[in-house]
Order: sequence, then C-alpha cells, then structure tokens
Amino acid sequence: MSSRPRFLLTFLAWSSGLSGGDRHVLEVAARWREQVDIAVVAPPQALATLRSFLGDVPAHALGVAGPRIGTGAVLALEYVRRALVSTVRKLPRADVVVAASHFTPDAAGLAAGVRSGALGVSYVYHLVAERSGLSARTVWSKSDERVGLALLRRFSDVVFVSNSPTEEALVKRGFTPLRTAVGVDLASFRQAAPATLPPHAAFVGRMAHTKGVTDALQAWARVRHAVPEAKLRMVGTGPEREAGAALARRLGLAESIEWLGFVSEQEKRRILGESRLLIAPSYEEGWGIAVCEALASAVPVVAYRLPVLDELFGSAYVGATPGDVGGLADLAVQVLTDDSVAETLSRRGREAAERYDVSRVAEQELESILRRRGAQCES
Repeated sequence: MSSRPRFLLTFLAWSSGLSGGDRHVLEVAARWREQVDIAVVAPPQALATLRSFLGDVPAHALGVAGPRIGTGAVLALEYVRRALVSTVRKLPRADVVVAASHFTPDAAGLAAGVRSGALGVSYVYHLVAERSGLSARTVWSKSDERVGLALLRRFSDVVFVSNSPTEEALVKRGFTPLRTAVGVDLASFRQAAPATLPPHAAFVGRMAHTKGVTDALQAWARVRHAVPEAKLRMVGTGPEREAGAALARRLGLAESIEWLGFVSEQEKRRILGESRLLIAPSYEEGWGIAVCEALASAVPVVAYRLPVLDELFGSAYVGATPGDVGGLADLAVQVLTDDSVAETLSRRGREAAERYDVSRVAEQELESILRRRGAQCES
C-alpha cells in the first residue's frame, strides 16, 4: 500500500464546462502527482476532462449524468442534491480533501472529508456577493456562496486566494487565507508574432453574462466598421452562446465570427498563436486565466479594466471602463492596425506571464498543504 498522502479533489460544482478555477486545480494537481496520490469526485460528464489533465486517476461519479444540466432552478436543485449526497454518502478515504470551488457542493464534500479526518483545502478566486441585480440567478448565487463560505470557514484548514480584494473580503469574514497565483504552463504556449498577423481576434471564456459576451459582439460591430476584414473566433460554451449568435446575426456579423464552442487545450493554444488580439470584456475576474494565457502566448489583450487585472498584469494589457463598448472597440482597432502597439503589448505580455509559471505555483501550494498537514498530525 502506498505511504504517500492521498488527495481527493472535489469538482462537485461543475455545471456546463471547465472554469478557470477548475483548470488551475487540475494544472497544479497534475504536478502534485509526483509526490501524492490523487483521486477525484465529480459529475459523470466531467470525468473525461479531468482525466485529460490528470491521467488515469481513480474517479468517483456523483451527480446527474448528461452533457449539461442547464442553469437556473435546475442547476440550483442539482447543487443541493450533490451537497446532500456528498454529506450522507461515504466519500473515498483521503488524507487531504481539496475543494475546487467555494460553492456549496464542493464545500459540503470538503466538510464530509474533514469529518472523516482529512485536512481541508479550498480555493476562493472571487466572490459574487457584490453582484448587483435581483435576478433569480444572482440571488441564488449569493445564497449558495454564503452557505459555501460558512462551511469553509468551519472546515477548511487552508484557503488559497489569488487577489487582494478577495483576500480582504475573506479576512473580514473571519478567514486567514494564503495567497497564491493561478499559474499557466508557460512552456506549452507558442509565442505569437501579432504584428505579422492579419486582423484576427479571439474571445476565450465561458459564454456567460459576466464574461461580457454581448459587449464583445457590440464592440466587434464597431471594429468591423473600421477594419472590414477583421475576423473574430468565439471559443467556449455557456448559457449566452445561443443568444450571442442571434445578436451577431442581427448586427450583420455572421460572416466575420466563427463560433468554435469547447476546444481542447492544444487547439486553444493554436488559436491564440494565430490571433493578433484577445478581447476580454469580463465584468468580474478572480484571476483572469484567459488573459494570462493570451499574455503567455505574447498576444495583446484588450479588456475591461478591473482592479484584479491591474494588480496582476499592470501595463501588460490595455483596458476600457467596464461597459464602455466604444472604448473597447477603439482599443481593439488600435491593436489590430498599429504594428508598433501590437509589438509593445506582445513583449510586455510575455514578460508579465513569466511571473506565473504553474510549476512554481504548484510547488508552493503543495508545500503549504503538506506543512499544514504535518502540523495537524503532530497536534
């Protein structure tokens, strides 16, 4: 029997695709495998993706089968079901339980593992508590987050956080978080030469309202007036996908936009390497993994200016005020048409991304976890 520590990773908040936070946990866990044994618990539809990062690790299915379970009430009920099942069903024995998110299903799975003697480890990338609006989805998300955070405050021994605003918010809630970064596999990204490329851009991310899908399309309509030959590739899946395609048709953009849906990690890297620009009008980010991956590819980034992006990437990207579609479009046109601007941003971006190589991040996180586990075993 192996004497190595046994880690159980919970991805029970998985809904319709791989999030940036999920990807980070998988990237670092793939490197932890050199020192610890890894198993995962997740909905059936997630297992193939998880194993594409981790290899043939033990995997335990928990959740409704099927390609996706939608959003809204259906997803809310499924989250409750997963949380309850993870509480009453005996999860695989582990020395460390790692929750891939701070939402209730993963927090409940972590709590169950801690009750059985495991060390609890969690990640909080950003909080939804400050979202405005009274839509059913927003109200539910805030409620789910409150429950998840309450569980983590009680049961999580190590809480990793990736930016200052989230760190400060957690401290106010009684947490003592540890700072980390959401790393990228720097060596796997081929460096682009944007100044030599045609005016092709990419949007990479979950097709959700907070990612600014509508803003990207409205900005692209303005870009096309200035650069008629410009092309945009939309990469990702999510609830805004169909509405976004319909809006593109109404704006007369159908011929200039390619909807690629979910793509493999290798294909995503190829797309970035062929792009002169990443357009990223997100309204909230815990890190900005798509931004960092574009910078790692030496691809200029035009985004909405967010405190977290300023903190992490500084002048390596250019940004407009959130909601300023016209400003976003003007910056995109500048990058697509001015070679000197593209070259400068390309160089700055690669230099910024070099600070966040995932191998170093994985080593630091594992050291923190094993140090805490050692202290727990001695007490």
